Amino acid sequence: MAAITVCHAVGCTNREDSRKRGIPSSSADVRQSIPDDEWKETLGVGRLCAEGADPDREQSEKAKILYVRDFGAKGDGINNDGSPIRKAITVLKKAEPGSRLVFDANTTYYISSGEYALALQNLKDVTIEGKNTTILAKPIMGLCLVQDCTNVVIQGINFDYKTKPYAVADVIADKGNGVVHIKTDRSLNFRGTYSQPAADYFGVVDRTEGRYHVGITSIKVVDSAERIYEVRCNDVFAGRDERIRMMTDDGYRFIVPMPNVGQAIEQAFTVIGNEDLTMKDCNIWSAAKFMFFLNGNDGIIKFQNVHIAPAPGEDAHIVGWRDGFHCKENRAQLIWENCSAKYLYDDVFNISASMLQVQKVEENRLYLYWQETGGAYPHIRAGDAVSFFDTASGEQIGSGTVRQTAVYSAETTVILEEPLAGIEARESCKAVVDTLAAPGSIIRNCNFQGTFRFRSPIYISDSRLHVTRMWLNVEAPWEGPVTNRVLFSNCVFTFDNPKEKFIHIGSGNSNWKNAENPYRVKDIVFFHCSIRQDAVEIGE
Repeated sequence: MAAITVCHAVGCTNREDSRKRGIPSSSADVRQSIPDDEWKETLGVGRLCAEGADPDREQSEKAKILYVRDFGAKGDGINNDGSPIRKAITVLKKAEPGSRLVFDANTTYYISSGEYALALQNLKDVTIEGKNTTILAKPIMGLCLVQDCTNVVIQGINFDYKTKPYAVADVIADKGNGVVHIKTDRSLNFRGTYSQPAADYFGVVDRTEGRYHVGITSIKVVDSAERIYEVRCNDVFAGRDERIRMMTDDGYRFIVPMPNVGQAIEQAFTVIGNEDLTMKDCNIWSAAKFMFFLNGNDGIIKFQNVHIAPAPGEDAHIVGWRDGFHCKENRAQLIWENCSAKYLYDDVFNISASMLQVQKVEENRLYLYWQETGGAYPHIRAGDAVSFFDTASGEQIGSGTVRQTAVYSAETTVILEEPLAGIEARESCKAVVDTLAAPGSIIRNCNFQGTFRFRSPIYISDSRLHVTRMWLNVEAPWEGPVTNRVLFSNCVFTFDNPKEKFIHIGSGNSNWKNAENPYRVKDIVFFHCSIRQDAVEIGE
Protein backbone atom coordinates (compact mmCIF):
# COMPACT_ATOMS: atom_id res chain seq x y z
CA MET A 1 0.00 0.00 0.00
CA ALA A 2 1.15 3.53 -0.74
CA ALA A 3 2.89 5.31 2.14
CA ILE A 4 0.25 7.80 3.32
CA THR A 5 0.23 9.65 6.62
CA VAL A 6 -2.73 11.59 7.93
CA CYS A 7 -1.93 13.35 11.16
CA HIS A 8 -3.58 15.94 13.36
CA ALA A 9 -6.47 16.15 10.90
CA VAL A 10 -10.10 17.06 11.38
CA GLY A 11 -12.29 14.24 10.12
CA CYS A 12 -9.37 11.95 9.31
CA THR A 13 -6.62 10.80 11.67
CA ASN A 14 -3.77 8.38 11.98
CA ARG A 15 -3.60 8.09 15.78
CA GLU A 16 -0.56 5.83 15.95
CA ASP A 17 1.56 8.16 13.81
CA SER A 18 0.38 11.16 15.82
CA ARG A 19 1.30 9.44 19.09
CA LYS A 20 4.79 8.52 17.86
CA ARG A 21 5.53 12.05 16.72
CA GLY A 22 4.04 13.70 19.79
CA ILE A 23 1.45 15.54 17.71
CA PRO A 24 -1.75 16.57 19.52
CA SER A 25 -5.06 14.80 18.96
CA SER A 26 -7.45 15.80 16.18
CA SER A 27 -9.58 18.09 18.32
CA ALA A 28 -7.81 21.29 17.17
CA ASP A 29 -9.70 23.88 15.11
CA VAL A 30 -8.60 23.46 11.49
CA ARG A 31 -9.08 27.21 10.97
CA GLN A 32 -6.07 27.85 13.19
CA SER A 33 -2.93 27.14 11.24
CA ILE A 34 -0.55 24.85 13.14
CA PRO A 35 3.21 24.95 12.49
CA ASP A 36 4.35 22.19 10.14
CA ASP A 37 8.12 22.73 10.24
CA GLU A 38 8.82 19.11 11.18
CA TRP A 39 7.00 17.74 8.18
CA LYS A 40 8.50 20.29 5.79
CA GLU A 41 11.95 19.31 7.00
CA THR A 42 11.19 15.58 6.76
CA LEU A 43 9.86 15.78 3.21
CA GLY A 44 12.16 18.54 2.01
CA VAL A 45 9.37 20.77 0.73
CA GLY A 46 8.00 24.24 1.45
CA ARG A 47 11.22 26.20 1.08
CA LEU A 48 11.59 29.09 -1.35
CA CYS A 49 14.59 28.32 -3.56
CA ALA A 50 15.40 31.89 -4.65
CA GLU A 51 14.12 35.47 -4.60
CA GLY A 52 12.24 35.39 -7.89
CA ALA A 53 11.42 38.31 -10.18
CA ASP A 54 12.11 41.85 -8.99
CA PRO A 55 13.05 44.24 -11.83
CA ASP A 56 13.58 47.07 -9.34
CA ARG A 57 16.48 45.10 -7.90
CA GLU A 58 18.36 45.69 -11.16
CA GLN A 59 17.12 49.24 -11.70
CA SER A 60 19.35 51.55 -13.69
CA GLU A 61 19.51 55.32 -13.29
CA LYS A 62 18.40 55.45 -16.92
CA ALA A 63 15.29 53.32 -16.36
CA LYS A 64 12.20 54.72 -18.07
CA ILE A 65 8.47 54.76 -17.46
CA LEU A 66 6.73 54.21 -20.80
CA TYR A 67 3.00 54.77 -21.30
CA VAL A 68 1.11 52.88 -24.01
CA ARG A 69 -1.02 55.99 -24.65
CA ASP A 70 2.11 57.80 -25.82
CA PHE A 71 2.40 55.21 -28.61
CA GLY A 72 -1.16 55.85 -29.80
CA ALA A 73 -3.18 53.37 -27.74
CA LYS A 74 -6.68 54.80 -27.23
CA GLY A 75 -7.94 52.48 -24.51
CA ASP A 76 -11.60 52.93 -25.50
CA GLY A 77 -12.36 49.21 -25.77
CA ILE A 78 -13.43 49.68 -29.41
CA ASN A 79 -10.48 50.68 -31.59
CA ASN A 80 -7.70 48.19 -32.22
CA ASP A 81 -4.78 49.04 -29.92
CA GLY A 82 -2.67 46.09 -31.07
CA SER A 83 -0.16 48.02 -33.19
CA PRO A 84 0.64 50.80 -30.67
CA ILE A 85 0.99 48.28 -27.86
CA ARG A 86 3.42 46.21 -29.94
CA LYS A 87 5.44 49.34 -30.67
CA ALA A 88 5.59 50.12 -26.96
CA ILE A 89 6.79 46.59 -26.16
CA THR A 90 9.52 46.91 -28.81
CA VAL A 91 10.81 50.08 -27.15
CA LEU A 92 10.57 48.45 -23.71
CA LYS A 93 12.76 45.62 -24.95
CA LYS A 94 15.60 48.09 -25.49
CA ALA A 95 15.01 50.05 -22.27
CA GLU A 96 17.35 49.99 -19.28
CA PRO A 97 16.79 47.57 -16.36
CA GLY A 98 13.97 48.57 -14.04
CA SER A 99 11.90 50.21 -16.80
CA ARG A 100 8.11 49.96 -16.83
CA LEU A 101 5.43 49.86 -19.49
CA VAL A 102 2.27 51.37 -18.00
CA PHE A 103 -1.32 50.84 -19.10
CA ASP A 104 -3.88 53.37 -17.85
CA ALA A 105 -5.87 52.32 -14.79
CA ASN A 106 -9.52 51.23 -15.11
CA THR A 107 -9.19 51.21 -18.90
CA THR A 108 -10.00 48.60 -21.57
CA TYR A 109 -7.65 48.02 -24.51
CA TYR A 110 -9.14 46.11 -27.42
CA ILE A 111 -6.71 44.09 -29.55
CA SER A 112 -7.90 42.51 -32.78
CA SER A 113 -4.64 41.79 -34.62
CA GLY A 114 -1.70 39.52 -33.98
CA GLU A 115 -1.22 35.94 -32.79
CA TYR A 116 -1.39 37.07 -29.15
CA ALA A 117 -3.00 40.11 -27.55
CA LEU A 118 0.23 40.62 -25.60
CA ALA A 119 3.43 39.12 -27.01
CA LEU A 120 6.25 39.48 -24.47
CA GLN A 121 9.46 37.98 -25.84
CA ASN A 122 13.09 38.43 -24.83
CA LEU A 123 12.30 41.04 -22.18
CA LYS A 124 14.64 41.46 -19.22
CA ASP A 125 14.40 43.30 -15.89
CA VAL A 126 11.13 45.11 -16.71
CA THR A 127 7.54 45.45 -15.47
CA ILE A 128 4.28 45.39 -17.46
CA GLU A 129 1.98 47.43 -15.24
CA GLY A 130 -1.73 48.06 -15.16
CA LYS A 131 -4.24 48.80 -12.45
CA ASN A 132 -7.57 47.11 -13.03
CA THR A 133 -6.68 47.39 -16.71
CA THR A 134 -8.47 45.06 -19.12
CA ILE A 135 -6.94 43.47 -22.22
CA LEU A 136 -9.88 42.50 -24.45
CA ALA A 137 -8.89 40.18 -27.29
CA LYS A 138 -10.63 39.31 -30.51
CA PRO A 139 -10.82 35.54 -30.98
CA ILE A 140 -9.11 33.40 -31.84
CA MET A 141 -5.75 34.81 -30.79
CA GLY A 142 -3.99 33.86 -27.57
CA LEU A 143 -4.23 36.26 -24.65
CA CYS A 144 -0.56 36.44 -23.69
CA LEU A 145 2.75 34.94 -24.80
CA VAL A 146 5.66 35.17 -22.37
CA GLN A 147 8.75 33.64 -23.95
CA ASP A 148 12.46 33.75 -23.15
CA CYS A 149 12.04 36.54 -20.61
CA THR A 150 14.17 37.12 -17.52
CA ASN A 151 13.18 38.89 -14.30
CA VAL A 152 9.82 40.20 -15.55
CA VAL A 153 6.67 41.20 -13.64
CA ILE A 154 3.16 41.43 -15.11
CA GLN A 155 0.67 43.08 -12.80
CA GLY A 156 -2.76 44.63 -12.52
CA ILE A 157 -4.29 43.31 -15.77
CA ASN A 158 -7.60 41.57 -16.49
CA PHE A 159 -7.68 39.30 -19.56
CA ASP A 160 -10.82 38.48 -21.52
CA TYR A 161 -12.18 37.72 -24.98
CA LYS A 162 -14.60 40.12 -26.66
CA THR A 163 -16.55 37.14 -27.99
CA LYS A 164 -16.91 34.60 -25.22
CA PRO A 165 -15.77 31.09 -26.13
CA TYR A 166 -19.11 29.68 -25.01
CA ALA A 167 -22.86 30.26 -25.05
CA VAL A 168 -25.47 29.20 -22.49
CA ALA A 169 -28.65 27.49 -23.62
CA ASP A 170 -31.91 26.00 -22.44
CA VAL A 171 -32.67 22.56 -23.85
CA ILE A 172 -36.16 23.03 -25.27
CA ALA A 173 -36.65 19.62 -26.90
CA ASP A 174 -35.16 16.14 -26.72
CA LYS A 175 -35.43 14.59 -30.18
CA GLY A 176 -33.97 11.27 -29.08
CA ASN A 177 -30.76 9.41 -29.85
CA GLY A 178 -28.65 12.25 -28.48
CA VAL A 179 -30.25 15.02 -30.57
CA VAL A 180 -31.57 18.08 -28.73
CA HIS A 181 -32.86 21.50 -29.66
CA ILE A 182 -31.52 24.43 -27.67
CA LYS A 183 -32.21 28.15 -27.33
CA THR A 184 -29.03 30.11 -26.63
CA ASP A 185 -28.49 33.37 -24.76
CA ARG A 186 -26.54 34.81 -27.72
CA SER A 187 -26.09 34.16 -31.41
CA LEU A 188 -23.61 31.45 -32.34
CA ASN A 189 -22.62 33.47 -35.41
CA PHE A 190 -22.61 30.85 -38.15
CA ARG A 191 -24.84 29.52 -40.90
CA GLY A 192 -25.84 25.99 -41.77
CA THR A 193 -24.09 23.25 -39.81
CA TYR A 194 -20.93 23.46 -37.71
CA SER A 195 -19.19 20.07 -37.43
CA GLN A 196 -16.93 19.08 -34.57
CA PRO A 197 -13.32 20.29 -35.14
CA ALA A 198 -11.91 17.50 -32.93
CA ALA A 199 -13.00 14.09 -31.70
CA ASP A 200 -13.27 15.31 -28.09
CA TYR A 201 -15.32 18.45 -28.89
CA PHE A 202 -17.83 18.88 -26.08
CA GLY A 203 -20.29 20.96 -24.11
CA VAL A 204 -21.08 20.74 -20.40
CA VAL A 205 -24.07 20.72 -18.10
CA ASP A 206 -24.16 24.08 -16.28
CA ARG A 207 -23.73 22.91 -12.68
CA THR A 208 -21.64 24.40 -9.89
CA GLU A 209 -20.33 21.01 -8.76
CA GLY A 210 -18.89 18.13 -10.73
CA ARG A 211 -17.96 17.95 -14.39
CA TYR A 212 -20.65 16.70 -16.75
CA HIS A 213 -19.22 16.62 -20.28
CA VAL A 214 -21.43 15.97 -23.29
CA GLY A 215 -19.70 15.14 -26.58
CA ILE A 216 -20.90 17.16 -29.58
CA THR A 217 -20.79 15.96 -33.19
CA SER A 218 -22.47 18.96 -34.82
CA ILE A 219 -24.53 22.10 -34.24
CA LYS A 220 -27.13 23.08 -36.85
CA VAL A 221 -29.06 26.32 -37.23
CA VAL A 222 -32.82 25.82 -36.85
CA ASP A 223 -33.96 29.44 -36.42
CA SER A 224 -31.17 32.03 -36.29
CA ALA A 225 -33.51 34.91 -35.38
CA GLU A 226 -34.75 33.02 -32.32
CA ARG A 227 -31.31 31.54 -31.61
CA ILE A 228 -32.59 27.97 -31.84
CA TYR A 229 -30.09 25.25 -32.80
CA GLU A 230 -30.01 21.48 -33.14
CA VAL A 231 -27.15 19.82 -31.27
CA ARG A 232 -26.19 16.25 -32.12
CA CYS A 233 -24.52 14.70 -29.06
CA ASN A 234 -22.29 11.62 -29.10
CA ASP A 235 -20.97 8.98 -26.69
CA VAL A 236 -17.33 10.16 -26.47
CA PHE A 237 -18.04 10.89 -22.79
CA ALA A 238 -19.99 8.44 -20.64
CA GLY A 239 -23.50 9.22 -19.41
CA ARG A 240 -24.79 11.16 -22.42
CA ASP A 241 -28.46 10.32 -21.97
CA GLU A 242 -28.43 10.95 -18.22
CA ARG A 243 -26.83 14.33 -18.76
CA ILE A 244 -29.41 15.24 -21.37
CA ARG A 245 -32.06 14.26 -18.81
CA MET A 246 -30.48 16.65 -16.28
CA MET A 247 -31.09 19.46 -18.74
CA THR A 248 -34.58 18.46 -19.91
CA ASP A 249 -36.06 17.27 -16.61
CA ASP A 250 -34.00 18.95 -13.88
CA GLY A 251 -33.73 22.32 -15.58
CA TYR A 252 -29.94 22.61 -15.84
CA ARG A 253 -28.66 24.67 -18.75
CA PHE A 254 -26.37 23.49 -21.53
CA ILE A 255 -23.06 25.34 -22.04
CA VAL A 256 -21.90 24.89 -25.64
CA PRO A 257 -18.67 26.07 -27.27
CA MET A 258 -18.97 29.15 -29.47
CA PRO A 259 -18.30 27.81 -32.99
CA ASN A 260 -14.89 28.84 -34.36
CA VAL A 261 -13.95 30.23 -30.94
CA GLY A 262 -14.45 27.75 -28.10
CA GLN A 263 -11.86 24.92 -28.19
CA ALA A 264 -10.46 26.45 -31.39
CA ILE A 265 -6.91 27.22 -30.12
CA GLU A 266 -4.79 25.39 -27.60
CA GLN A 267 -3.99 27.89 -24.85
CA ALA A 268 -4.70 31.45 -23.77
CA PHE A 269 -1.34 31.92 -21.96
CA THR A 270 1.85 30.42 -23.34
CA VAL A 271 4.66 30.70 -20.79
CA ILE A 272 7.82 29.08 -22.12
CA GLY A 273 11.58 29.37 -21.64
CA ASN A 274 11.52 32.05 -18.95
CA GLU A 275 13.63 32.59 -15.85
CA ASP A 276 12.07 34.42 -12.88
CA LEU A 277 8.59 35.62 -13.82
CA THR A 278 5.82 36.97 -11.60
CA MET A 279 2.19 37.58 -12.51
CA LYS A 280 0.26 39.37 -9.81
CA ASP A 281 -3.04 41.14 -9.20
CA CYS A 282 -4.53 39.75 -12.41
CA ASN A 283 -7.90 38.27 -13.39
CA ILE A 284 -8.59 35.87 -16.23
CA TRP A 285 -12.23 35.87 -17.28
CA SER A 286 -12.28 33.45 -20.20
CA ALA A 287 -10.11 31.10 -22.25
CA ALA A 288 -10.89 29.35 -25.53
CA LYS A 289 -9.40 26.01 -24.41
CA PHE A 290 -6.41 25.63 -22.08
CA MET A 291 -5.71 28.50 -19.70
CA PHE A 292 -1.95 28.42 -18.90
CA PHE A 293 0.68 26.28 -20.61
CA LEU A 294 3.98 26.38 -18.69
CA ASN A 295 6.94 24.66 -20.30
CA GLY A 296 10.72 24.88 -20.10
CA ASN A 297 10.82 27.55 -17.39
CA ASP A 298 13.55 28.07 -14.80
CA GLY A 299 14.10 30.03 -11.60
CA ILE A 300 10.92 31.13 -9.78
CA ILE A 301 7.62 31.36 -11.66
CA LYS A 302 5.12 32.98 -9.31
CA PHE A 303 1.40 33.69 -9.47
CA GLN A 304 0.30 36.07 -6.77
CA ASN A 305 -3.30 37.18 -6.34
CA VAL A 306 -4.25 35.74 -9.73
CA HIS A 307 -7.89 34.70 -10.10
CA ILE A 308 -9.58 32.58 -12.75
CA ALA A 309 -13.32 33.18 -12.61
CA PRO A 310 -16.19 34.43 -14.80
CA ALA A 311 -16.21 38.14 -15.55
CA PRO A 312 -18.41 40.33 -13.37
CA GLY A 313 -21.99 39.99 -14.58
CA GLU A 314 -21.50 36.57 -16.21
CA ASP A 315 -23.69 33.91 -14.62
CA ALA A 316 -22.47 30.86 -16.55
CA HIS A 317 -20.33 28.43 -14.57
CA ILE A 318 -17.42 28.36 -17.00
CA VAL A 319 -14.16 30.20 -17.59
CA GLY A 320 -12.19 27.78 -19.79
CA TRP A 321 -12.79 24.48 -21.54
CA ARG A 322 -9.65 22.65 -20.43
CA ASP A 323 -6.75 22.86 -17.92
CA GLY A 324 -6.08 25.82 -15.68
CA PHE A 325 -2.33 25.30 -15.22
CA HIS A 326 -0.79 22.66 -17.49
CA CYS A 327 2.80 22.53 -16.27
CA LYS A 328 5.29 20.14 -17.87
CA GLU A 329 9.06 20.09 -18.35
CA ASN A 330 9.75 22.92 -15.89
CA ARG A 331 12.89 23.19 -13.76
CA ALA A 332 11.36 26.26 -12.16
CA GLN A 333 9.89 26.28 -8.71
CA LEU A 334 6.24 27.15 -9.35
CA ILE A 335 4.46 29.22 -6.70
CA TRP A 336 0.84 30.20 -6.24
CA GLU A 337 -0.05 32.61 -3.43
CA ASN A 338 -3.53 33.98 -2.71
CA CYS A 339 -4.87 32.65 -6.01
CA SER A 340 -8.16 31.04 -6.99
CA ALA A 341 -9.69 29.16 -9.90
CA LYS A 342 -13.05 27.59 -10.63
CA TYR A 343 -15.29 26.44 -13.47
CA LEU A 344 -12.60 24.78 -15.58
CA TYR A 345 -13.46 21.58 -17.43
CA ASP A 346 -10.18 19.76 -17.20
CA ASP A 347 -7.49 19.78 -14.50
CA VAL A 348 -6.94 22.91 -12.44
CA PHE A 349 -3.38 21.62 -12.08
CA ASN A 350 -1.34 19.11 -13.97
CA ILE A 351 2.22 19.39 -12.66
CA SER A 352 4.37 16.66 -14.16
CA ALA A 353 7.09 15.67 -16.62
CA SER A 354 6.74 13.56 -19.73
CA MET A 355 7.58 9.88 -19.61
CA LEU A 356 10.28 8.56 -21.93
CA GLN A 357 10.93 5.09 -23.29
CA VAL A 358 14.34 3.45 -23.31
CA GLN A 359 14.65 2.60 -27.00
CA LYS A 360 18.24 1.41 -27.20
CA VAL A 361 21.22 0.77 -24.92
CA GLU A 362 24.79 0.90 -26.20
CA GLU A 363 27.26 0.29 -23.37
CA ASN A 364 26.72 3.32 -21.12
CA ARG A 365 24.75 5.35 -23.68
CA LEU A 366 20.95 5.34 -23.43
CA TYR A 367 18.64 6.26 -26.31
CA LEU A 368 15.40 7.80 -25.05
CA TYR A 369 12.24 8.17 -27.11
CA TRP A 370 9.46 10.68 -26.34
CA GLN A 371 6.38 8.63 -27.08
CA GLU A 372 3.93 11.53 -26.64
CA THR A 373 5.44 13.50 -29.54
CA GLY A 374 7.06 10.67 -31.48
CA GLY A 375 10.52 12.19 -31.39
CA ALA A 376 13.43 13.55 -29.41
CA TYR A 377 13.22 15.08 -25.93
CA PRO A 378 15.11 18.41 -26.10
CA HIS A 379 14.64 19.45 -22.48
CA ILE A 380 17.13 17.18 -20.71
CA ARG A 381 20.63 18.46 -19.85
CA ALA A 382 23.69 17.58 -17.83
CA GLY A 383 23.04 17.53 -14.10
CA ASP A 384 19.43 16.43 -14.36
CA ALA A 385 18.16 13.65 -12.09
CA VAL A 386 16.43 10.81 -13.97
CA SER A 387 14.44 7.90 -12.54
CA PHE A 388 13.96 4.58 -14.32
CA PHE A 389 11.31 1.94 -13.72
CA ASP A 390 9.72 -1.00 -15.52
CA THR A 391 5.94 -1.05 -15.88
CA ALA A 392 5.91 -4.76 -16.81
CA SER A 393 7.95 -6.12 -13.90
CA GLY A 394 6.93 -3.42 -11.42
CA GLU A 395 10.58 -2.74 -10.56
CA GLN A 396 11.99 0.62 -9.52
CA ILE A 397 15.30 0.36 -11.39
CA GLY A 398 16.89 3.40 -9.80
CA SER A 399 17.87 7.03 -10.29
CA GLY A 400 20.93 8.64 -11.78
CA THR A 401 22.45 11.97 -12.72
CA VAL A 402 22.98 12.94 -16.36
CA ARG A 403 26.63 13.50 -17.29
CA GLN A 404 26.18 14.05 -21.01
CA THR A 405 23.28 14.38 -23.45
CA ALA A 406 22.73 14.89 -27.17
CA VAL A 407 19.50 15.56 -29.07
CA TYR A 408 18.84 14.17 -32.54
CA SER A 409 15.77 14.41 -34.76
CA ALA A 410 14.10 11.25 -33.49
CA GLU A 411 15.73 10.52 -30.14
CA THR A 412 17.79 11.82 -27.26
CA THR A 413 20.93 10.13 -25.97
CA VAL A 414 22.01 10.21 -22.34
CA ILE A 415 25.08 9.07 -20.44
CA LEU A 416 24.72 8.85 -16.66
CA GLU A 417 27.40 9.69 -14.13
CA GLU A 418 27.17 6.11 -12.85
CA PRO A 419 25.65 3.23 -14.87
CA LEU A 420 22.44 1.69 -13.53
CA ALA A 421 21.92 -2.06 -13.68
CA GLY A 422 18.57 -3.20 -15.04
CA ILE A 423 18.03 -0.58 -17.75
CA GLU A 424 17.08 -2.41 -20.95
CA ALA A 425 15.71 -1.44 -24.35
CA ARG A 426 12.05 -2.39 -24.16
CA GLU A 427 8.69 -0.69 -24.26
CA SER A 428 8.05 -1.13 -20.54
CA CYS A 429 11.36 0.44 -19.47
CA LYS A 430 10.51 4.07 -18.68
CA ALA A 431 12.42 7.16 -17.67
CA VAL A 432 11.27 10.43 -16.11
CA VAL A 433 13.45 13.50 -15.59
CA ASP A 434 12.60 14.35 -11.97
CA THR A 435 14.19 17.79 -12.13
CA LEU A 436 11.79 18.73 -14.97
CA ALA A 437 8.63 18.14 -12.94
CA ALA A 438 8.85 21.47 -11.06
CA PRO A 439 9.92 19.78 -7.80
CA GLY A 440 9.41 21.78 -4.62
CA SER A 441 6.54 23.87 -5.93
CA ILE A 442 4.28 25.70 -3.47
CA ILE A 443 0.56 26.48 -3.27
CA ARG A 444 -0.28 28.75 -0.35
CA ASN A 445 -3.45 30.54 0.82
CA CYS A 446 -5.39 29.59 -2.30
CA ASN A 447 -8.90 28.51 -3.20
CA PHE A 448 -9.19 26.04 -6.08
CA GLN A 449 -12.10 24.01 -7.41
CA GLY A 450 -11.89 21.14 -9.87
CA THR A 451 -9.57 18.21 -10.64
CA PHE A 452 -5.91 17.96 -9.69
CA ARG A 453 -2.85 15.95 -10.76
CA PHE A 454 0.25 16.27 -8.57
CA ARG A 455 3.19 14.02 -9.45
CA SER A 456 6.26 15.64 -7.93
CA PRO A 457 7.23 17.00 -4.51
CA ILE A 458 4.93 19.90 -3.60
CA TYR A 459 3.80 21.85 -0.53
CA ILE A 460 0.13 22.90 -0.36
CA SER A 461 -0.81 24.89 2.71
CA ASP A 462 -3.62 26.96 4.21
CA SER A 463 -5.79 26.44 1.15
CA ARG A 464 -9.33 25.39 0.32
CA LEU A 465 -9.56 22.62 -2.27
CA HIS A 466 -12.93 21.58 -3.66
CA VAL A 467 -12.08 18.27 -5.28
CA THR A 468 -14.02 16.82 -8.17
CA ARG A 469 -11.14 14.37 -8.61
CA MET A 470 -7.51 14.30 -7.45
CA TRP A 471 -4.85 11.91 -8.69
CA LEU A 472 -1.59 11.36 -6.80
CA ASN A 473 -0.17 8.70 -9.06
CA VAL A 474 1.87 7.91 -12.15
CA GLU A 475 0.24 7.75 -15.56
CA ALA A 476 2.26 5.45 -17.78
CA PRO A 477 3.16 5.78 -20.58
CA TRP A 478 2.62 9.55 -20.65
CA GLU A 479 3.42 11.35 -17.40
CA GLY A 480 5.46 10.98 -14.23
CA PRO A 481 7.24 10.89 -11.88
CA VAL A 482 5.78 8.38 -9.44
CA THR A 483 4.20 10.76 -6.94
CA ASN A 484 6.23 11.33 -3.79
CA ARG A 485 6.77 13.89 -1.01
CA VAL A 486 3.45 15.74 -1.14
CA LEU A 487 2.50 17.71 1.96
CA PHE A 488 -1.02 19.07 2.42
CA SER A 489 -0.87 21.31 5.50
CA ASN A 490 -3.72 23.14 7.22
CA CYS A 491 -6.00 22.67 4.20
CA VAL A 492 -9.77 22.31 3.96
CA PHE A 493 -11.07 19.70 1.51
CA THR A 494 -14.62 19.60 0.20
CA PHE A 495 -16.12 17.27 -2.37
CA ASP A 496 -18.96 17.08 -4.86
CA ASN A 497 -20.97 14.69 -2.68
CA PRO A 498 -20.67 12.90 0.68
CA LYS A 499 -20.45 9.37 -0.69
CA GLU A 500 -17.89 8.87 -3.47
CA LYS A 501 -14.13 8.55 -3.34
CA PHE A 502 -12.51 11.60 -4.91
CA ILE A 503 -8.79 11.38 -4.07
CA HIS A 504 -6.99 8.50 -5.77
CA ILE A 505 -3.53 7.64 -4.46
CA GLY A 506 -1.44 4.86 -5.97
CA SER A 507 1.12 3.84 -8.56
CA GLY A 508 -1.11 1.54 -10.59
CA ASN A 509 1.72 -1.01 -10.24
CA SER A 510 -0.13 -4.34 -10.35
CA ASN A 511 3.13 -6.32 -10.24
CA TRP A 512 4.58 -4.80 -7.08
CA LYS A 513 4.28 -8.03 -5.07
CA ASN A 514 6.61 -9.84 -7.49
CA ALA A 515 9.13 -7.02 -7.67
CA GLU A 516 12.24 -6.93 -5.52
CA ASN A 517 12.16 -3.14 -5.33
CA PRO A 518 8.74 -2.02 -6.58
CA TYR A 519 7.96 1.53 -7.61
CA ARG A 520 5.20 2.93 -5.41
CA VAL A 521 3.68 6.23 -4.40
CA LYS A 522 5.17 7.32 -1.08
CA ASP A 523 5.37 10.12 1.46
CA ILE A 524 1.92 11.67 1.02
CA VAL A 525 1.07 13.63 4.15
CA PHE A 526 -2.18 15.32 5.20
CA PHE A 527 -1.27 17.48 8.19
CA HIS A 528 -4.00 19.23 10.19
CA CYS A 529 -6.44 19.10 7.27
CA SER A 530 -10.22 19.02 7.28
CA ILE A 531 -10.96 16.03 5.08
CA ARG A 532 -13.50 13.22 4.81
CA GLN A 533 -11.51 10.05 5.35
CA ASP A 534 -13.60 7.79 3.14
CA ALA A 535 -13.20 10.19 0.19
CA VAL A 536 -9.62 8.89 -0.19
CA GLU A 537 -8.84 5.73 -2.16
CA ILE A 538 -5.38 4.35 -1.42
CA GLY A 539 -3.81 1.85 -3.80
CA GLU A 540 -0.26 0.67 -4.34
